[in-house]
Amino acid sequence: MAVINAGGQTAAQHDLTAAITASDNAAAERLWASLGSPKAAANAATEQLRAAGDRRTIIESRRLRSGFTAFGQTAWALTDQTRFTAGLACSAAGSQVLELMGEVSSGQRWGLGDAGVPSQLKGGWGPGSQPGASGGYLDRQMGVLTIDGTPLAVTIATRPADGSHETGTRNLSAIARWFASHASSRERPQSPVC
Repeated sequence: MAVINAGGQTAAQHDLTAAITASDNAAAERLWASLGSPKAAANAATEQLRAAGDRRTIIESRRLRSGFTAFGQTAWALTDQTRFTAGLACSAAGSQVLELMGEVSSGQRWGLGDAGVPSQLKGGWGPGSQPGASGGYLDRQMGVLTIDGTPLAVTIATRPADGSHETGTRNLSAIARWFASHASSRERPQSPVC
C-alpha cells in the first residue's frame, strides 16, 4: 500500500503481484527498498497500518534475524491485524491490495483459501514466534472471507507442536473451515466502517 500511495504502482506492478500472490520475498524486498531507507520504508508502511485502522503496530525496520526480512519480523497482534484487514477496503491502495489477495496462487490457498467460501488472503510464515528468535514455525494468515454475501475480516495463526510449516498449513485450514462453518454474518455491517 505504501508503494502504491508513493506513486510507484505502475513501475512496481510485477513486484506487487509477485509479493502478494506468490509470497515472493525478493519482490517484497524490492518494494521495501523502493520506499527509501529501512526506517523510511518502515514509517511509510506503519502509516498504512494507521490509515486502515491499526493504531498500535509499528513495522520493524531492522533485520532482527539474519536471512529474513525486517518487515516480516514485526510483532503484530491478531486483533490489530484484523482491524487493519477490515480497513483495507477503505482506501484505493488497500482495495488494490485486497484485489491481489483474491488472486493468491493455488499453492498458497491453504488456511483461509481452503475455507470453502470466497476468500482474499495473505499468509506469512517462518521460524520463531518472537521477532528475531529461532524456534518452530509460526504460520499466520489475514484475509476476508465472504460468508452469506457479507465480507468478514479474519486473522488466524498457529504454532504447531511439531514446529513444521506443513502442520501449520493443515492447522490453518482446519481453523478456517471451522470459522467458515460457524461464523454468522448477521448483525454485521455489510461494508467496512471507514
